[in-house]
Amino acid sequence: MVLQTTRDKMGGISSSDIATSLGLAASHYRMVEAGSAVLQPSRAIRIVQTFETIEFVPLCQVLVAIQLLDSARQSTSEMQAIAELLTEANPTMGALLEKFEDLWPTVDTAEPAEVARKIAALGIEKELHLFLTTEPASFTAGQISDFMTPTYEHPISGQLYDKIGNILQGVAPFYLDTVLQLIENLKNITPRVTPEELARWEAMHKNRILYIIGVVRKPEIILDVDTFDYTFLWQENFRKMVLIHRDRPAAQTDSIPMQIARCLRAKFENERARYELLLRNFDEVIDGKLAVRLAEELSDRIDRILLHGNMAMNNLWLYIMTTGYVVPFIDDAETGGAKADVYGTSLAYDETCEKLVHIRELLNDVGLKLG
Repeated sequence: MVLQTTRDKMGGISSSDIATSLGLAASHYRMVEAGSAVLQPSRAIRIVQTFETIEFVPLCQVLVAIQLLDSARQSTSEMQAIAELLTEANPTMGALLEKFEDLWPTVDTAEPAEVARKIAALGIEKELHLFLTTEPASFTAGQISDFMTPTYEHPISGQLYDKIGNILQGVAPFYLDTVLQLIENLKNITPRVTPEELARWEAMHKNRILYIIGVVRKPEIILDVDTFDYTFLWQENFRKMVLIHRDRPAAQTDSIPMQIARCLRAKFENERARYELLLRNFDEVIDGKLAVRLAEELSDRIDRILLHGNMAMNNLWLYIMTTGYVVPFIDDAETGGAKADVYGTSLAYDETCEKLVHIRELLNDVGLKLG
């Protein structure tokens, strides 16, 4: 199912073409997509060459896991035991294999069609896709100890390693229960962020931000140069701002990048005393550090990216810091709306990792790179 979904995202390429790339008969590949045939690990390199978003190492891990589980398919209890051993041997597969716990009773009694429906209901396909498209981190022991939040390159969900433990070593046991309770209470709480609070956060961290990625429904939000802060582009450490909008502008004159440049130059000219230094290399900075793309044909995917829980939001901002860590914000702001009515929040750890995977795919599909 994951291969079929990935194939659909490649523009509806036929299963026959995929089969040819993999060196398989078309009928055999269709059986693989249907789950009635197993892909051998020897096909791993061809798979990652054919499906560009699938990562080599997690693919090999999945193919080996499938072979091990398939060897015990006559006994559900043995398959369950193998899944537990796989989790112990490879903890990075834990979130994926955990999804199978509620599947085993169905495997025991139901027909294949019912098992397939249960797999979809449990979100196994979604978790498998996330696992296969997430590049594994290859860090030194020192880097692992310092790994606190997801990075753009390594959006690894649920792994804070031993940094928390190192912090707690300096805490007196008298306070330990209080500290642990505080962490427990904060686990599923994300902060409400108003536009003013976000602006203050930006100002405090301006010198520590390397990249900004924005995914928005309507381009008017990024055309409002009096509200949207483009002075990041002139920070010495700042490298690039990447903006992707789903809809075409309501009033089409010229391209969005040209409109931004025109409006921003007019703003700077009107306040020349304040922005004199920025005007000196205006064209060079705009051309080198600002990238904007219309992704009208990917509107469904952008809608999913802008979904926070069950709420459809309008804008997602990712701030990539000099440390490599990512700080996300999502909001429902729109031009002309009352500021008091804006809902904005940062995202929890797992949701941040999930959004990062989808945004990396989106940037790849629209032909944008951060570097």
